[in-house]
This record gives sequence, structure tokens and C-alpha cells, in this order.
Amino acid sequence: MVRIASQSVVRAKRLTPNVEFSAMDATRSDVRFLAAVIEAAIRAGQPPLISLIPSVTGFPLSWSLDSNSPAEGKGIEGVTLSVHCHNDLGLAVANSLVAVQNGVRQVECTINGIGERAGNTSSKKW
Repeated sequence: MVRIASQSVVRAKRLTPNVEFSAMDATRSDVRFLAAVIEAAIRAGQPPLISLIPSVTGFPLSWSLDSNSPAEGKGIEGVTLSVHCHNDLGLAVANSLVAVQNGVRQVECTINGIGERAGNTSSKKW
């Protein structure tokens, strides 16, 4: 996965300077593995790069309470970390706020909570 992530970013950078790498289903990943994948994407992309950490199941951000969060990874300086939280368990806003407290600087949200399944973080609750 680390190699594939790196190769994908290299290929995307050949087509456009604006690349957003998304670690799909990231919140259920092992924190060290997630950090390794994000670090590989950063090395391959050489900032500016946006790294998206989606919570596609609505589970709490498993890395948000961990001192080894992806926001602490090597080469993260100059990279915008982004989060995209689903609201299946009613935790999208809470997860987004915890992510911001842990270094995320871009929150992908929806207007009035509209999104697939239970929706995403609602901008009304901010």
C-alpha cells in the first residue's frame, strides 16, 4: 500500500500540481501504518499536497487521542491535512473538532448535513 500510494501521487503530480491524497477508511487503520502511507505520499508529492483522512464509517477518529497521530508525521510541514467525517453515529462534528485540535487545517463538510447515508459534518453546527 505504501508503494502504491507513492506511485499514485507521482502519477497525479505529472498531470496537475494540485494533488489531494486520500487515505480511504483511514480512521480504522493502524496509526503507524496510516502515518507511513501519508509520509510516503508526502515524499512522492513534495508539498504543496493535501492529505485527506476520511472517517467513512462515522467511528471516532482512532488517532485523534494518540500522540502518534498523522499530524505528527515526518515531512508534514507545509502539507494541509484535511478530514472528512461521516455522521453515522452522530460524531461527525465532534470528530472534526478533535481533528482540528490535532493539526488538521481543512474540514470537508456539507451544508445542512446532506451527504451519503447519515450525512457529513454540518457547517450549521460550527
